Amino acid sequence: MKNRKSVVALLLVAIIGIVGLTVAYFSNSTSITNEFETSEYGTDVTETFTSPTGWQPGDETPKVLTVKNTGEVDEAVRVKVEEKWVNKNGQELSLTQDGNVAALIHYINDSDWTRVDVANEDYYYYYYNYKLAPEEETSELLDKVIFNPLINASTTCTTTTENGVTTRSCKSNGSGYDGATYTLKFTIETVQYNKYADAWNVDVAIAEEKPHPATQFLAETATNPRTITSYNDTNADKGKMFYFTHTLNAGTENEKIITETRYIGNDPKNYVYFNCVDPVENEEYDYATSCEVWRILGVFDVEKEVENPENAGQTITVTEQRMKLVRGKVLDNKFFWDSNIKNDWTTATLKTYLNTDYYNSLQTSAKGMIDEAKYYLGAVSYIDSTSGCGTTEKIYGEERGTTVCGACNGDNSKLTWLGNIGLMYISDAYMVYSMNIDDTCYTNPWNCQGNENSWISMSNRINSIDIAVVYLLNSQMGKNDGIYYTTGAYNRLSSAYSGPRFSYITEGQYIRPVVYLSSNVQIFDGDGSINSPYKLK
Repeated sequence: MKNRKSVVALLLVAIIGIVGLTVAYFSNSTSITNEFETSEYGTDVTETFTSPTGWQPGDETPKVLTVKNTGEVDEAVRVKVEEKWVNKNGQELSLTQDGNVAALIHYINDSDWTRVDVANEDYYYYYYNYKLAPEEETSELLDKVIFNPLINASTTCTTTTENGVTTRSCKSNGSGYDGATYTLKFTIETVQYNKYADAWNVDVAIAEEKPHPATQFLAETATNPRTITSYNDTNADKGKMFYFTHTLNAGTENEKIITETRYIGNDPKNYVYFNCVDPVENEEYDYATSCEVWRILGVFDVEKEVENPENAGQTITVTEQRMKLVRGKVLDNKFFWDSNIKNDWTTATLKTYLNTDYYNSLQTSAKGMIDEAKYYLGAVSYIDSTSGCGTTEKIYGEERGTTVCGACNGDNSKLTWLGNIGLMYISDAYMVYSMNIDDTCYTNPWNCQGNENSWISMSNRINSIDIAVVYLLNSQMGKNDGIYYTTGAYNRLSSAYSGPRFSYITEGQYIRPVVYLSSNVQIFDGDGSINSPYKLK
């Protein structure tokens, strides 16, 4: 049930939500000759709560509370929290028993709310960390209240023995938590934002703006494809991602339209600090020396498996917008694809290395931002020495197609793989040439010679001169040991082509790991340039 501006007082577990609209330093005034019309000020509180009956240790009761600004004035929000236990004899109980908190309030969204305890008082406040603009709503403060399963009833027991049979009888004495009433009282207070420090006299910083999730922040920079069809080598374009719309299985009942955003060109503002060492307390933190610099490929719809909330033990597939990163530089060593000479990524030794040894070598901060994602493993066909693999769009469709690798023995379950760390697709490496940046490289990657037009190719370097041969994710259709890689003017001596070629697995090549970040990762600083990479949290 949802109640708005509600006050709920129910026995056993009574949860009270009181709306306190504090309009300090704001007024509505009129005079005889001049009329001053002030902005409207208002707040709605939405709670989801149904009072349980027969609350027992271990029981969880859903409880959700949010605050919405329904007026025209920026607001600051805080919630006063008071708890009380009263036994059935009318005596007030401690909130704890033998060191265990009797009622566990499951607060969530810790990054959005700050708890402040009040000295010598038995209540505390939660401050929403961000200004609440008109029509904005806070995140949820909590999601449930749990009767601690470690709490015991207070009883008086007697033991009797009759005819050799011992009986122990226990009866509640009324002084414990059994039969008691727990009251959880929330008082919601708001004040106009620019006066909260004076009105509440508290040393809490309430920020002007809540950081966007990184995907939302970056998507807002994307250019509308219906009006922009050509890339201009300007700072404005370098700071943007560009929309791409792909149609898979066109004209069939399985037709699917995919929209995504990517950084393109030779030097976009897509630098980001990642894999940062943990800060040391009381020491100044230097991102430039504490982090690696990675590059943002773009923002994509990514599928992953999660537990079905309506059916325990089952999983469902959900789609999230996720940011995709590629390591800024190749790893120092060359790697073989697979020691068994099979182009099956799901069993490849390179896959195992990236998702065990390499993953475990990452800093705690990086592992906390990575979330498992579905990678597409469709095999890509080779046409001939002139057309190579065909257009970038053809390659994109085959990557997400229905032809498994040659070593996969027709097992269609191997068309995708769920994991933490992968490699770039062929299409990742050649979409960067779109929008008239280099039409040859975009329409016929096999014959691409435009290294200088691609930020990916120019950062596939093992030193300041040489462009490395770098493995890509997808295999060659019709072979069981053919893997695609992107080439360059390697050592300035061999082939000048930067188009995708296929390599045999036994040929060691360089790699650049790829990860999808969690959907809740935020950008809080930086402009994406090489001198000011984005900072994440």
